[in-house]
Parts: sequence; C-alpha cells; structure tokens
Amino acid sequence: MYVSRRLKLKALSTMMIVAALTACSSDSNDNDGKDGPGTPDPVAGVDYINTFSDWPAIQSAIAKDPQIEARIADIMATMSLEEKVGQMIQPELQHLTPEEVKQYHIGSVLNGGGSWPGTKKHATVQEWLDIADALWEASMDESDGNAAIPIIWGTDAVHGHSNLVGATLFPHNIGLGAARDSDLIRRIGAATAEEVAVTGIDWTFAPTLAVVRDDRWGRTYEGYSEDGEIIFNYGAAMVEGLQGNFDQSHVVATAKHFIGDGGTDKGNDQGDNLADQNTLINLHGQGYYSALRAGAQTVMASFNSWQGEKLHGRKDLLTDVLKGKMGFDGLIVSDWNGIGQVDGCTESNCPQAVNAGIDLFMVPYKTDWKAFYQNTIDSVNAGAIEMSRIDDAVVRILRVKLRAGLFDKPKPSQRALAGKVEVLGSDGHRELAREAVRKSLVLLKNKNGILPLSRDARILVAGKSADSLSNQSGGWTISWQGTGLNEAEDFPGATTILKGIQGVASNVTYDADGGDANPNLHDVAIVVIGETPYAEGVGDLEGAKTLEHARNYAQDLAVLETIRNAGVPVVTVFLSGRPLYVNKELNRSNAFVAAWLPGSEGEGVADVLFAKADGGVNNDFVGKLSYSWPNSPCHAPLNKGDASDALFAYGYGLSYQDTDSLGDDLSEASQAFGCDQSDPGDGGTTNVNLDLFTSGQNQGDWIMRIGGPSNWGGTPVSMDPAVTTALEGNEVSVSTEDGAIQFSAKRVKWTDVGQIYMQASEDNKGKDLTPYYNSKTSVKFRVKVNEAPAGDVNLSLHCVYPCLGEVAVGDFMRGLPVGEWTEVSIPFQCFVDDGLDFSNVNTPFLLYSGGAMDLSLENIRWEPNTAADTPDCSSFAQENVALTDTTDVYTDGVTDTELFAQPGVWAVSSWDPYQEDASFVTLDAALADGAGTVVDAQYGAPAAEHVAKGVVLFKSAKPLNVSALSKLTFDVKVIDFAASTGLMAKVNCGADCGTGDIAILDSSAALNVWHPVEINFADYDGLNTAEVTSVLEILPVWDSEMRNVHFQVDNVRLVK
Repeated sequence: MYVSRRLKLKALSTMMIVAALTACSSDSNDNDGKDGPGTPDPVAGVDYINTFSDWPAIQSAIAKDPQIEARIADIMATMSLEEKVGQMIQPELQHLTPEEVKQYHIGSVLNGGGSWPGTKKHATVQEWLDIADALWEASMDESDGNAAIPIIWGTDAVHGHSNLVGATLFPHNIGLGAARDSDLIRRIGAATAEEVAVTGIDWTFAPTLAVVRDDRWGRTYEGYSEDGEIIFNYGAAMVEGLQGNFDQSHVVATAKHFIGDGGTDKGNDQGDNLADQNTLINLHGQGYYSALRAGAQTVMASFNSWQGEKLHGRKDLLTDVLKGKMGFDGLIVSDWNGIGQVDGCTESNCPQAVNAGIDLFMVPYKTDWKAFYQNTIDSVNAGAIEMSRIDDAVVRILRVKLRAGLFDKPKPSQRALAGKVEVLGSDGHRELAREAVRKSLVLLKNKNGILPLSRDARILVAGKSADSLSNQSGGWTISWQGTGLNEAEDFPGATTILKGIQGVASNVTYDADGGDANPNLHDVAIVVIGETPYAEGVGDLEGAKTLEHARNYAQDLAVLETIRNAGVPVVTVFLSGRPLYVNKELNRSNAFVAAWLPGSEGEGVADVLFAKADGGVNNDFVGKLSYSWPNSPCHAPLNKGDASDALFAYGYGLSYQDTDSLGDDLSEASQAFGCDQSDPGDGGTTNVNLDLFTSGQNQGDWIMRIGGPSNWGGTPVSMDPAVTTALEGNEVSVSTEDGAIQFSAKRVKWTDVGQIYMQASEDNKGKDLTPYYNSKTSVKFRVKVNEAPAGDVNLSLHCVYPCLGEVAVGDFMRGLPVGEWTEVSIPFQCFVDDGLDFSNVNTPFLLYSGGAMDLSLENIRWEPNTAADTPDCSSFAQENVALTDTTDVYTDGVTDTELFAQPGVWAVSSWDPYQEDASFVTLDAALADGAGTVVDAQYGAPAAEHVAKGVVLFKSAKPLNVSALSKLTFDVKVIDFAASTGLMAKVNCGADCGTGDIAILDSSAALNVWHPVEINFADYDGLNTAEVTSVLEILPVWDSEMRNVHFQVDNVRLVK
C-alpha cells in the first residue's frame, strides 16, 4: 500500500522536456488513500511510495536535449586529458587564483562556511562580483588554445544566502519541517536563489535530504524530519524554487548527502549507517526520488559509511544505483576532502573515488588539489583509471553547465540580478522569512490558556537568547559554526526576538538573568533559552553528553527557577537544533514553545505569542512536530512508530483552540554520564571515555590552554576555527586545521619553551578519577609531526602541581613520520610510576616542549580498558644524559640549552579556588648586575596574606644522570626578605623523588651580599641522581609569608 503524494512541478524552459504530471499542489492526500476507477498508477518521484523492493527508476523533469549533447561532444573532442581532469576539481576560494584557473583548467570553485572574498567577512557585493568575474574570465580565456568552459561557483546557502552579511536568514530545515508547507519551501528556494544570484554565484549546496534517526547527531537541524514523507514533499519543492527555469535569477541545486547521513549509528557525524538496504531505499532515499524527478542537477556524496564502507568509495551506490538504476545524468560532487576517508586514499590521491563514480572533487586546499590534479593524470596514464570514466565525469559536468545556461550567460557582474543589493534582505524576502517563522513554531504547553498574551500586559523578557541573533540563527550563519559573530555588525536589518516583542507590546522590561522578576511589576515573563550555535563535527551529543538540556546549559534552568520562584508566570521560547529532554524546563513553564532556529526575523515569534489589540487571535500556532520529542535523557534513537513512548509524538502541536492537559510534574530523572556509557562510579571502574578535546572542541569540564615564559598562567585556546591563539611572546601558537574531519585538529607551533594542556574549566580543583586507574586506562591522542622537536618533550598528567606523573616523549616524537597522522597510546601506569595521584587530577593532559616544535593534535582522551593493547612504558623511555665532569648550569645565562631549560617560575595566587598565576613572581633570567647577568626574582604583593606561593625553577631540558658528580653549588643574594623567615632550596628527580626542602639562609643573613651554597648529593637518601629533572628549585620558606621577597641567583653548577 502507498500514500499518494503528487507534487507540482513548475514549467521549465523550452530546452527541457517536462514530464506531464496530473498533480495537485496540496500536501494532503489527493484521494484520501482510496484507490478507485480512474486512479492513476503511482509514479516514482511524483507519488510518495515507501514499498519499493529495489531502487526506482526516476524520470527527471529535465530530459536530455540532443542539441546540448551534440555541443558536449564538440567540446570534448577538443579537450586534452589535462583539461578534463582540471574540470573535475573544485578548490576553495582562498586556495585558488584566476591564474591557476587558467593554468589547471579548473572547473569549479566553492566558498566554504565562513569563507569570503579576501577573507573579509564584510566584503561588499561588488567584491564578491569582482572575484567571480576574475575567475570566470580566466576560465573563458582561450588565448592558450584551450576550450572556453565557464567555471561554476558553489556555496553553502543552506538557510538563505547564509555566508553573506545582510542576506535574509530563513529558519533552519528542522523548523521548516514543522511548517508542513511545500509551497512555502518553494518560495524560500526562489528567494534564496535570487539573493545568491546578486553575488554572481551559480550553485548552492542545498537542499539537505537527510532523514534524521538519532537526535544526538549534530546536524539534526539540517534535516526536515525523521520521516521520509515530509522530505519527499520538500525535496522537489526546494529544487523547483532554487532552479526555476535556470534564468538569471535561479541557481543550480544539490541533493545531499547521498545517502544515509541522518541514520548513522548513535548519531555520530560521518559515522556508519547500519540500516539494511530496504531501509536505505524506502526511508533514506525518499528525498532523492522527488528531487531528481524535479530536475536536481547535482548530488553530493555523503561523508558517512553504509555498513562499514565510506560512500565516497562505493561504486555500487554512486554508479550502479544513482547513475544506473535511478537514471541520474547530472554530476556527483564529493564533500569537503571526503575522498581522504576512503580506505587507501588521501585528500590528494584517490583513484577509488574516481572509479566509484564521483565526477567533481571538492579538494579545497591548494597543496592537495594540485597534487590531486597530477595524481589523477598519472593514474589514467598508468591504467588505474579508465579514460572512459574521466570522459563520463566531464560530460556530466558540461551537461550541468549547459543546462544551467552558464555558456550563454554573460560574466557574473553583467547578469540580471548582479549587484542589486536591494534584493538582499528585501522587504518581501524578510516577510517571507517571518511567515516561515510563524508557521514553524510548535506549541507544546499552554497551561490554563496563558497564550496568547495581551499587548498591554507588563512583560519581562529574559534568557540568554532573547537578544541574540547568533543563537536564534544557529550554525551555518556567516561563519561555519555560526560562532564568533558581532551582533551589531554582522546582522544588518535582522530582528531579535526581544526586538520583535518590543515592537508589539507596550510595556516590556529586559533582564537577561531574570533577577528583577517581580509579580508586582510583571504580569508574565517570556524567557528565551536554548542551544548555542554549532555545525557539523561539533554538535554531536557524544561521550558524556546526553539529550538533557539542563545538564548541557544549566544557566537556562537557573533563569527559569529565578523567575518562577519570584511568582511570575513563565512563557518559555526554546531555541534548538533538535528535540531535547526538557522536562525540568517544562515543569517550570506555564507555556512552552519550540521555536527551533528561526533565523533573522524574530518578529515572527511575537506575531504568534501576542493577541490582536482587540484580544482576538493574531496568528495561531500551526506547526506540528516533524520529530518525536524525548521523555528521558537518553531517549534516542526515537522515531515515529517506535514502541517507546515519546513525551510529544511526531505530529504533535497545540493550537489556541486546544486544551492542554500537560502538568508540572513530569519526571526530572537525570543522568551524569553518556547515553552509551555505564556509570563511571560503578564498582570503582568505568568504561566511559574521558573526552578532553574531540571533534575540534573542548569537552566536558576541560579547557585547552597554552603557557610559556610570557604567560605561564595560561591562555585559553579559541575553539573558533577562524581564530589563531598565541602567547604574548609567541612561544606557542595554536591554529585550526583538518584532521579526521574538517577543522577537528589544532596545529601547535612552538618557537621556544612552552606547553599546551587541558585543565579544569572553573575552579581548577582536582577531581577524583580513580575509576580510570582501576580500569586499565590509556592516554590517547592523534598526532601529526609537522616539524620534529628540537629539544626535550614531556607528556604529563597533574594532580595539582607539583604533584604530577610525567613521561618523556621527545625521542618518540622524533621517530614519527613527518606529515602523517599517528594514534598515540600511553598506559596510565607510566604516569602512576612517576608519582601521579589519580584521586586529585586537575590537568589530565599537558604536553611540554623545551624548544621549537610543530605538531597537530586531535582526539585527546582517556580511554578505559585499553592498556593491554598499548606499548609498555619502556617504549617511551629515553636514555638520560650522563654528566661525568663539572658542568655549568647558569653562569651569565644558561650555558647549554640542550641540557638545561631557561629559568622559570611556578606560582599560585589562590588555593580555593586553586589558581596558578606565574605573574606573582617577576623573573628576569638575564639581569645585568655590572659584573655579568644573574637571575632576579621579585615576588609580588597581592592583598591576601599567606596565600600566594612561588618557586624559581632551574629545570633540566631532559633527565640527567649525575651519579658521577658529588654536589650542586650556587650563589644567592637576598635584596629583601620582607616578612619571610628565610630561603629554601631542593633538587628533584620527579614526583616524590628529591632532596626535600633544604634551609639555605635564614632571615638574619646579610642583605645584598652573595652567599655561596652547596648541596651534597650523598646527604639525601631520597635523591635518585640517575634521574634528575630539576637541578635547582629555590623559594622563600614555604610556611612563611612570601610577599615582596626579592633575591638573585648566579653561578649554578653541578660539581664532580
């Protein structure tokens, strides 16, 4: 049995053959599901059918045109292999010049999320057109005898022309799915195409046709629904709106991501879809049937795997199914560096993906696409790729360009809409987006009919998202992740939800945290809360995360509780890219509205929340859930038809005519560990990964920081891919690059001594992580050595310094292949043996380098039950440097930087909360005193007494064996003891190994006089002279006041 859903296709140009369809435009059943006399047979791609036994043949509305095919043949006859391969390459805008377009015969270019002409976020429309013209002119230059083939520019215009400042931002697809209005989708597609055309761009990578089956997926909001029927209806509508008849106000559409991206196991982005073929055909294929029927000219291959094999390498699906059984004759484009994930491939070399059927290769970076160009040519010449496969790819690319009219259109700046800035964010487009917002809103709770609100009510507006265009627009907005934006400058013409409310209600107060809530002043509070922006690779709820919003965004619940406790009724407007477990929030709300990610037109929310001036309904709620709503923290996967009961079922949504029976006593069960994890405290063991830095983001309570001589206190590393973080002295800098997925890695460059580390985010107190020690855990991370370390490198875990366990990894790093990713795994026992206390860990990862080094890092975590499969500690051991003669450590400066680090400081400014702060001690490691240079240490004067502590360190660059030597000697001069009772010194050989504190001067010692000091090694049983790591540590007496102490050190030497 099938349900007939007939789709209206708009007339196409005379160059296209349009299938005659007897369709109605409604999204309701055209025959009430009843077959009868005269009922037409269902047509694949026209009618919604979910009972296919095999992949259906789809008759595109755009049939082959003999004139176009003849023209393709003429062009192909003139092209060399080099020209053909160039047509198959799509670099990113920042990695391509017009000269390279001409030299390499490049066929396409894209601007990725957060990429703009000249990297200028606020590039003018004219600047977009200038680069479009330059690339187009280079592609049409025949002066060298090559064919003139217009380049095609693609962009991620996924909810409007969303990379362009000033464009209309429509609701994300999850909200449009709730609207259940195909005509609305068609009109949004047409408006988006017009705004894209203003900048001279030819092609958008939309629509996304993912059928989302697990809401933990970070791209859930890009999918219209968890059910194939809505996606079937919308696929055609969006393609029709975008492509139209391919006049100069329309653009090429992309059906993506083929196939199964929304059905990966556990919602893992770019993961594995384990569904059987029947599910792939009858669920995940639905959007493609209607989109291809409507004439979609391009399909993007998906990052995900199906049953363990990456889609980018699957000939059975790309060629045999899509091009064969389904009859698709347009082009297949790869996703961003997607070919590099195919077994046996890299980003620059993948004959497997060419042979699988990909036609156009999104290889964004210059070094990669140039290598791909040559490698592909070499593979053809070597017979690894048949020439017929190259020809098929280029024929398809030319076919799309000809059908889209690119050969006949003038250069981008001379097209009909080019440069018409009045089209961007026009009144008509903004009103369309506002309509979409109204229709997307879903009313989940309306206790005692509190909504609609009177325009004369005294309104308190609160919540972090009430006045945030970033939060209401979500990811893929101006930047890739939708982060790092300036509200005032990056959203011209847009309206926040707060501003929309202020435009309707006459008495509005705004207080973000709700602390001013007062029932004597406020009749009701509208609280706008929800998720903050994210996009692919970042948004997954993985590891220890769950669907529980109160756990992920505790501040939102706090605002609701503050206002509810004040006695003011609460209307919650919830912004999110997926359904989430919000029982706590629902219990504290009188009304609750799922507003999704509405985009730039916040007035659409107020249009529905408020009544007319006369008290009548202004706009009713019409949105219905296109996703099932969870009733517990780990209620995933959860989909239409599942036996598990949703809190709100697929299709739910109240109107003002409905009576709400939802109470305030929903279960508030919580879970402190991830949905696929067991309780980490169970039996003193755990199987839960401690994720520190994964998918390009900090995880849990851990923050990535860098430190060095210019700031040992630590500088937080920005997670924004567009931002490079560096210390003031540039000893360490961190930027973002692609790892296993786009922007998942941090590239760390050392120019001098410094460190990168993960540390507790708030109070820096230690955590009891003993279950990890009991579970045979390993420290794991992926590393790529870009430049081998020049000096010592140590990996340490800290239990509040100076408690730590450390492993020397310098020789190991130097032995890794340069430029290749390696998974590193080190068993915990190595750190325990060196003194780590697992009951008080505050820094679970610290990588220190004593000199220049360049590494890329990703996927840093602790992984239980893996120690048995990792190398033993001896694999990382490096031979200690044996000193056999008297050796100067510091005399007029460090004498040997390969043996000894520059003098440094460890200092703490607060113990509760614990806060390291090297600025407490001002250290000059090369102070000129008239006779030479000395180390000068000046302790500061914080307000609190007996709190701040600091130690001056003379550390070795690598472990030293000083067994052949007898003592350490040095000179010290005190300028001011202040309130201290004296100075102490020690020699260390790791945690719990050393001389212990040695009193060297008491406060009666003469000031401004050099005092010789010697430490005889034989006097200290706790010192292992074969493992010295810190030659000298000197400090004021620990238990005394350290403020304002001032001393100098010189002539530090190890003596035979």
